[in-house]
Amino acid sequence: MLEFRPAPARFVERRLRASAPRAERSGGADEGATGSLAGKRVLVTDACSEVGRATAALLADRGAQLLLVARRGDQLITACEEIIRSGGQAHWFRCDISALGDVDQLVTWVLAEFGSVDVLVNNAGRPLHRPVAQSLDRFRDYQRMMAVNYFGPLRLTLGLLPAMLNSGSGHVVNVGPAHHNAAAAANFASYASSQAAWTTFAECAEAELGPRGIHVTAIDYPAVHTDPASAGTELEFADEYDRGPAEVARAVETAITDHDEHPRRARGLRALANVAPRSTTRLRHAFGI
Repeated sequence: MLEFRPAPARFVERRLRASAPRAERSGGADEGATGSLAGKRVLVTDACSEVGRATAALLADRGAQLLLVARRGDQLITACEEIIRSGGQAHWFRCDISALGDVDQLVTWVLAEFGSVDVLVNNAGRPLHRPVAQSLDRFRDYQRMMAVNYFGPLRLTLGLLPAMLNSGSGHVVNVGPAHHNAAAAANFASYASSQAAWTTFAECAEAELGPRGIHVTAIDYPAVHTDPASAGTELEFADEYDRGPAEVARAVETAITDHDEHPRRARGLRALANVAPRSTTRLRHAFGI
């Protein structure tokens, strides 16, 4: 899940740039990559956000079948139609990820209509910027952050894991914004608390489920306030490390395909986790596996 450290981002971007020559040797970046995810069924939450749309479009172009999830049905229909017009495969389901009843309906729909998904991209998460001293009578801020960033994604992940375990394979990719000062958590108490819970669950799940073919990967991108007076609002996304929606989408694709192309690397990191868990976490995030 989210790492409250910016360093791995630079490493991932070097890997993205390094992957370009491989695509060119295959006859062009688009041509070489097309079909790399053929046969994969991928569910993307918050699919109508900039990052969500970019990720869905790229994965569909690579041959994946997309299940798009977001709160706004009208935007979902538009996003789905755009993918289909481009020759991709897409279905949609309206769901507020912070409403557990909605999440349960989503899980029921996925299992009934498709049986399982190969990849779950948990992309629904928004940081809230407000000092603790200004939140003393705003317990709802903490409830909202936990609902959006922990309980919602957790409910969805737990709902889809049984089918992944039965098939012996699956991938959960957690995507979300990270503030450059989030390690200190100043002014981000409600958000950082929810992300700490989600990060811990994701790392435990990777350690336990990795040997059974289920992988958990974190992709983060910077988010900062452009207006100092905007405390109490959701953060705007920034390109602190030149990671716009398109690059985040490529990082997601790289994480998915690298698990298929480099299984020995993933197994090696899991073995290293028993000896040096902290270093292994940094390496796993850096390699996107």
